[in-house]
This record gives sequence, structure tokens and C-alpha cells, in this order.
Amino acid sequence: MTPHPLKKVKIVASLGPKSDSAEVVLKLAQAGVDVFRFNFSHCSREEAFARQKTVRAVEKKVGRKLSIMADLMGPKIRIGSVVPDPTPIKEGDTLEIVFGTEEGNGKRVSLNIPHVLENLNPGDEIYLGDGDIKLQVESAIAGGVRTRIVVGGDLRARMGFQARTLSLARFELSEKDKRDAQTALDIGADAIAVSFVQTADDILALRALMPKGKPHPYIVVKIETMAGVENAESIMQVADVLMIARGDLAFAAPLPDLPHIQKQLITLCLRIGKPVITATQMLESMTTNSFPTRAEVTDVANAILDGTDAVMTSGETAKGKHPVATIQTMVKIIETAEKRVTYRDFGDDTNPADGVTSSATKIAHQVGAKLIVAFTETGETARLISRHRPQQPVIALSPSKATVADLNFTWGVYPELIKKVSTVQAMMTEAKKIAQKNSVVSVGKGDSIVVVAGIPFGKSGSTNMVLVQRI
Repeated sequence: MTPHPLKKVKIVASLGPKSDSAEVVLKLAQAGVDVFRFNFSHCSREEAFARQKTVRAVEKKVGRKLSIMADLMGPKIRIGSVVPDPTPIKEGDTLEIVFGTEEGNGKRVSLNIPHVLENLNPGDEIYLGDGDIKLQVESAIAGGVRTRIVVGGDLRARMGFQARTLSLARFELSEKDKRDAQTALDIGADAIAVSFVQTADDILALRALMPKGKPHPYIVVKIETMAGVENAESIMQVADVLMIARGDLAFAAPLPDLPHIQKQLITLCLRIGKPVITATQMLESMTTNSFPTRAEVTDVANAILDGTDAVMTSGETAKGKHPVATIQTMVKIIETAEKRVTYRDFGDDTNPADGVTSSATKIAHQVGAKLIVAFTETGETARLISRHRPQQPVIALSPSKATVADLNFTWGVYPELIKKVSTVQAMMTEAKKIAQKNSVVSVGKGDSIVVVAGIPFGKSGSTNMVLVQRI
């Protein structure tokens, strides 16, 4: 059994100029990173290949699978040029915003994405930059809207644009996103994250780019708009992982609603048995400071108590001064908080796989098992066990490299690549061998393990067997 950091909550860490050296990537992996994020907003094709080479080399050194997530930039909605740049604008004045490429000034600016402004109504709030400037829509005008400046400041070229009711009339992968998706495939990325998803059809647009007849990367849907929140359940019927992208979502939703939306989305993913990542500003102050704020520690812990599968760093590890210390801090918070994560019961045991995996977690508790061993082709068995948040770690054994990579996103699951087994006897022999030499929990003579699998072997979705094995 290969070594694993002894934690159940997974860590996704963004790589960047401060963290993409082999030395730092190795330290991050040793500290507890499970998934490395390549942010294609700031990552060229050449950088992606270099980082992939580094991660795969480190993977061999640490002796466990490290997953790579390619994060596509998505439609970055921005205003156009401004002359002079910057131009001060003040509270109470008006500012017109229209679609196009015309040169802007303190009275009128253009926007680069069509169909956005026509979805806005009087009273809607607009934010420019990182919320530096706040506007309120007064009325529609030809090609755009007239707004009242609520909070003034320096109007700069290409400032980001966000609105409370932001909705893209039609999701469309940009040419850059298509090129970056191809780069992700070329480097063998294990997952691709897609931005500003609003409907299930948006995910199908990305899947259409995937080569037929080959295992596809996990599709991570970033929920950043209220349309995404409202359609999350149908979106997750065709997506693999949900990311609560709290940066842009905080502008799209009323800010006081953000913690409750986070809980709502985590609850959804627990119910359907799909991983969820909580992201953005989790330990933001550690971008510059060596110590987090009390509020950040509480935020990370509360996400874990809510039931998140993974937590993610962004600038903290990509451009921050203390990338390794950030992960070490995250691990300490995880280790304390996950001890307080309680068993979840969903009452949906009518489906055979749901019933078997639910029973497995209950049996493991009742017999005091040290470990749950799940044999799985696609990872579904392990994910269904994980959603119950059992006390025991779950060793997931799969003959599929793609499944092993996918399970790096799932709470409490430690995936291992094995050869296919074809009989129950071979399965039990393998389970016993893995249990005795695993590095997650000590299993000795007289201890019990619970084994979960599906018969016939090799058929996905056939989870139908639970066995208790005494070592």
C-alpha cells in the first residue's frame, strides 16, 4: 500500500509562479495535496506541459496518485478601454454600459460579451473589478443600460463585470477554452473544470469535445451564477464534481445568502453521491501572512462540517509567499474538523447499490471494523459509501487508472490501482492483503474489515455484495 496523508478531506491546490518548481510541488504533495489545479486563465500550453511533467515526476516520488485538474478560464466579462485610464467616477453620477468595442470614458463604457446587458432590470446591482465600483441599473437604453453610481472609484480598462442577476443568454466555449481543453487532453489531465455553467446542456457542450472511445477526464462544474444554483441538480446529472466557486458567486447572489447556498449545494452532492469542492479565499490572508485569520480557520472548518469533499486554495499557493505552510495549516484544520463529521443517512435504500453501500457503513460501525475495502470499476461504489461519512477509511481498489484519479476528489477514500479479480476468493485474498499492509490505519490479527463489491466482476453499477472478513 502506498503512503497517504492521514486525512479524509481532500485538498486541491492551485499551481502558479510561486509553486510550480519540482521542489515546491514535492513539498505540497508531502504536506497533503491530492489534486493540483492548473488555472488556464494564467497558464500557457507550454507551462501546462512543464507542470504536468513536474507533477508526474513527484507522483512517482511520493508513491501515490496525484490528480491534475485543468481549470478553463470561461467567459471573462469585462468592460473595454477607458480614456483616460484610470478615470475617476463618483457616487450619484450616471454611467452607461453598452455591448461593443467603443472607447470608454467616465460617462459611457462598452462590454465584451453580448446578451448580458439585456438580462438586467432596473434595481439590479453591478460590480466592476473586485467589487471596487458598485452600480445600480436605472433603465434600459439602446444596446445596453444606464446605471447610477452607488460606490465610485477609479474606472480602469478591462475591469471585470459582475451583476447580481447575471445570466449568459447562451453558454458558449470560447476559442481559448476549446484550445485549453485540447491542451488538458494532451497532457492527460484527470479533470477539466468549466466556468459559468448554467444548465446541463452547457456540460454536454464540453463533453462533445472529448474523444470517443476513451476515458474522459472528470468534468468539474463551477457554480458561479444564480442560474447555476437553481439548475444544480439537473447539471449534476451529467457532471462529475461540483465546485462552489464563491468568488464570482458572491457577486451573483446576495452576499448574506452565500453561506446558505454553500450548504445547499453540499447537501445536494451528498445526497446524489458526487464530490463537491469548496473554493475561494479559504486561507486568503496566507497569500502574504504566515498565519491565517480566525475567520478563515472557522470558514474551512465549517465547510468540512457541512460535508464538503474537498477544499481548494487559489492565490494562496499559486502566488503566495507561504504555499507549503498554507497546505500544512489546511491539513491541521482538516484533521481537527473531520473528527466531528457525523454519519449521514439518506433513507433511499430502495436502489440495490444505495442499499448495499448504506448497509456496509452500518455493518462496519456495528462490528467495529477497522476498514472498508471497496472493489470498484468506475468509483461509484466508493462514492456511495463515502457520502454516508463512515468513521472507517475506505480503501478503493480499481483496475482503472482513471477511476483511481477520480477518487482523489472523494472524502475519506484512498484509491489504489490493482489487477482485475475474477472470483470471490481472489477478491477476499486481495482485500486481506491490502488491509494488512495499508498505511492509512493499522489492521492486525483479530480485526475486522468490511468488503463491498459487485458480482459479476467487471460490470459497472452492480454493487450487490457486503462481506465481513476477520483478519
